[in-house]
Amino acid sequence: MDSNKDEAFRCIGIAKEAIASGNKNRALKFIGIARRLNQNLSVDDLLSACENLDSSVPGSTNGENHVGKAKVEEVRAKVEECNYTQENVQLIRQIKRSKDYYSILGVEKSCSVDEIRKAYRKLSLKVHPDKNKAPDSEEAFKIVCKAFQCLSNDESRRQYDQVGLVEGFESNLHYNARRRRRRSDMFEERFDPDDIFRSFFGQHDAFHTSNVYRTRRTTPQPRQDQGETGPSLMILLQLLPFLLIIVLAYLPFSEPNYSLQRNYSYQFQKSTERYGVEYFVNSAEFDDKFPVGSLERTNIESNVIKDYKNMLGRYCHIELQRRQWSRNLPTPHCDKLQTFAA
Repeated sequence: MDSNKDEAFRCIGIAKEAIASGNKNRALKFIGIARRLNQNLSVDDLLSACENLDSSVPGSTNGENHVGKAKVEEVRAKVEECNYTQENVQLIRQIKRSKDYYSILGVEKSCSVDEIRKAYRKLSLKVHPDKNKAPDSEEAFKIVCKAFQCLSNDESRRQYDQVGLVEGFESNLHYNARRRRRRSDMFEERFDPDDIFRSFFGQHDAFHTSNVYRTRRTTPQPRQDQGETGPSLMILLQLLPFLLIIVLAYLPFSEPNYSLQRNYSYQFQKSTERYGVEYFVNSAEFDDKFPVGSLERTNIESNVIKDYKNMLGRYCHIELQRRQWSRNLPTPHCDKLQTFAA
């Protein structure tokens, strides 16, 4: 029960005071009471601290008393390092139990942003892990920072007021983040309670100690650089096909000088000196550029004859396949091809 836990924490506090004052019997008494009230409570550190008190016994010599006092001071420093009050425990427990951001900060729903800032400033100093050594103080500090970050922003506060509960609001944020694929959606992706705390109290230590609390960042810093160069590379890969088409469109290319078929570009009919194969050219000045009998004209007509023979070969192959079904079918292209072979 909660009452037993509270009483157990009270006994632990009394035991720590007894250890700090060097009263071993009183410390062991209240440690035993605390263990009976809450069996899950860890008291091993306190028991080991009690064992260190054995060296400081009454009636010893001056040297032994000096050693005993040193032991007591060592135990007292160890106890004070992890010391916390029942008020600290109650505050942490109250924050964790609360399901409403307004009640966590202790403000009304109609409060202003300045009132929220003042409430956060006051509460964060009480639950900061450097100040509050009670268990789960780090978790409570994060909850307080989440509450402040939500309520200090007009848009997030309006969305939270529509839902009314912390669990429903955070689940809605996760859903929207997955649906929109936006890393900047609210504060779950980039939430850092230490940054919020420093924005109020500056870069110096608010508690004037060497122990400065730092939260662990789930995302390492190098990943931010990758995120900056990643999208530019993806955009470049997406634009690469369009850039390739544009480059090919402006590259110079030459059309062939002839065609075996008449079309829009090739209107002027010619024929080869050998075999009289008809072909078509794209310019009326073809004879001026390639006079009859010149080496260029001879090479062109040789290519014309070669292409014409290849075309006849394809048609002849088709005719021979058809003739397997009926021997009466004519084969005019095969007959023409034989004239070139003769």
